[in-house]
Amino acid sequence: MPAIEDTGEPVMQNGDTVFHKIPDFSLTAQTGKTVSQQNLQGKIYVANFFFASCKDVCKEMSSNLQQVQEAFIKEPNVKIVSYTVDPERDSVAVLSKYAETYGANPDKWYLLTGPKSQIYQLAQEGFKLPAMQAPSLIPDFIHSEKLLLIDEEKHVRGIYNGTDEEDVERLITEIKVLLQERKQHVN
Repeated sequence: MPAIEDTGEPVMQNGDTVFHKIPDFSLTAQTGKTVSQQNLQGKIYVANFFFASCKDVCKEMSSNLQQVQEAFIKEPNVKIVSYTVDPERDSVAVLSKYAETYGANPDKWYLLTGPKSQIYQLAQEGFKLPAMQAPSLIPDFIHSEKLLLIDEEKHVRGIYNGTDEEDVERLITEIKVLLQERKQHVN
């Protein structure tokens, strides 16, 4: 069988669409507890990259993720996972305060920190998104404003602009579609 080129885009193989799969990880949440793909087993989740001291894009993304959380607050099979690109400053305490600011329910929305190399590798190789420290005197970071929809098989099913309210509404609609697909497979 020929190897599948891993570009992040779905590819066709034997007439089927083959979606990119997110690798396993183990990081620390805003509660101090370890979160891994095991916690997301069988769940649909929205992933993004941010940092707590970000003054613009991250605030917009987090506000829009509040809407996603509210839309699925009673749906245990939908989670949100936000990875910091500034783990040296974004401690558990900082992430806990950030979570409070945005009303992040710790059972629904995980804000994760851990080793910088692991987070950057996950962003770049796992999610196929940019993540790096900007080369400047003022600590700043290059990261994507994208929100990624991950299905229960850990496949990327959609990419959305986290600062665009219409795109976030499309994300919410597509989560509902995935939940409906899931119910049809169970029945």
